Amino acid sequence: MLELSNTRFAFLDIETTGLSPWFGDRICQIAVIVTEGKRIKRTLDLLLDPGRELSPSAVHVNGLDAAALKGKPRFAEVIDQVGEALSDAIVVCHNAKFDIQFLDNESRKLGRTIELPNLIDTLLLARDHYDLPSYSLEQLSEQFQITTYIQGSRAFADAVMVKNLFFTLVESLKTVNKPLDDLIGIYNSPAWPQEGIYLPTELSEAIHSGKRLFIQYMDKDGEISERWVSPREVIGLSDYLYLQAYCHSREAERTFRLDRILSVEVEVEK
Repeated sequence: MLELSNTRFAFLDIETTGLSPWFGDRICQIAVIVTEGKRIKRTLDLLLDPGRELSPSAVHVNGLDAAALKGKPRFAEVIDQVGEALSDAIVVCHNAKFDIQFLDNESRKLGRTIELPNLIDTLLLARDHYDLPSYSLEQLSEQFQITTYIQGSRAFADAVMVKNLFFTLVESLKTVNKPLDDLIGIYNSPAWPQEGIYLPTELSEAIHSGKRLFIQYMDKDGEISERWVSPREVIGLSDYLYLQAYCHSREAERTFRLDRILSVEVEVEK
């Protein structure tokens, strides 16, 4: 049985140019915090040149732009460094399938595969054991009163948050006698799109909430509009992922390219 105090963990977070590697989105930032138990042994905080533009939603979320990434290494230059940080560790991330699909895709471009024999997803861990209104990393951190890290990159701050959330969840699950071994799953490449469309937690929760959404949307000309929509489904067209929804402003069915949705708020029931 694993003992938390001497187990090697690698807390992983990734920022990307958009929402889908299957439509060409790439990793633009990656952070890994390696610990032995709770003791930090090594950190990585890497900005990467993704070789493509960032989507409007990515710029809005992570605050990066082309100037910040110009001259940074490509993923091919850091893959060994990242692999070394993740090896022989229990890899922990939030909404693992979303992040790992990008890691998998980048590795495939280099003729490699990703295999993580020990993987813990704090999203699934929280969903399995707690009944909460939202399971986004930010909302869970607030729910469990976890100290957030406000310096450094978005990816590194989120990796710190994942680390703190994980140890808090493990501590709280002692009351139900849940050993560390039982929390571990396996990821084995490949992760292909027919397994499902993986989205960031907050966006996925909003779309599947069954409620109206208030969205900020940037069109192809850079014009930003605000509107209420009722989501129908997420579909993949020839160029990208789209949200099919009823637009209450236009009183008609519309499609919205997901990487141009800048913000989403779920209607609050009165």
